[in-house]
Amino acid sequence: SFLFPAPFTAPRKRQVRFSARHDIILLREVIAQNPFGSKEPGRMWARVGEIITAALQEESFEVDARRCRERTMLLLDYYKKQDFPSLRRFGTEKLYAQKEDLLHEVLELEAEKGLLVSGDGAKYQDEEPRNHLIEELTLTEPDKPNVTRLPPLAVTEAEEEREHMAELSAAPTAKRPCQCCCQTYSEILSFLEKRSEAEQRLREEELSLRREELEIQRSKIALERERLEAERKERERRFELESQERQVILDLLKDKVLK
Repeated sequence: SFLFPAPFTAPRKRQVRFSARHDIILLREVIAQNPFGSKEPGRMWARVGEIITAALQEESFEVDARRCRERTMLLLDYYKKQDFPSLRRFGTEKLYAQKEDLLHEVLELEAEKGLLVSGDGAKYQDEEPRNHLIEELTLTEPDKPNVTRLPPLAVTEAEEEREHMAELSAAPTAKRPCQCCCQTYSEILSFLEKRSEAEQRLREEELSLRREELEIQRSKIALERERLEAERKERERRFELESQERQVILDLLKDKVLK
């Protein structure tokens, strides 16, 4: 019998996992390079991956253009759907606030891309190339946000595959037909309107709570005034009684002296 050698299979490249700090670094570089407004978005995404890989070399954090694009589009998808628990995952409130601000800027870049395509066909506005230093990505120690230390999670390959497929579905590919720019811009406007309405409701609730607090303070002040007034009247009543008692005693003494 003949033994055939087993076919050689290359080891599967392990998918890097983004932390909250990695997301912030990625979004900053996406804003700096702006692949949405470039005539060669593939090259700009590759540039983003190269800069992040070089900046995080000590962590062995290696990403390519596809991984950066997929992660960015997944975060944008969470942001548009207001899936805040997913955006807050594995990070502090300070990191979440930074991530939300950066995502808002990225969303505006995506909206500008839609306006340019709908207004000028396939043309893009020329922008001055923005130089972005790698040192800004390394997050020096004073500026580095404190990430909440969590115990390492036992992540199975099935879970990684599900997350990877979610990012694939959120990221646009070259073969996927482009959506209508007007529809994309309409979705962005709808999201911003919903967010504005939510902020307005929050402000109204805060004003309502403030009014209730003021009413409670007024009630406390009124009760305190009533208490002080009652004490004053009680003191006057006692003083009057004491005066009457002293007068009776004086009258008795006078009667005895006269007798």
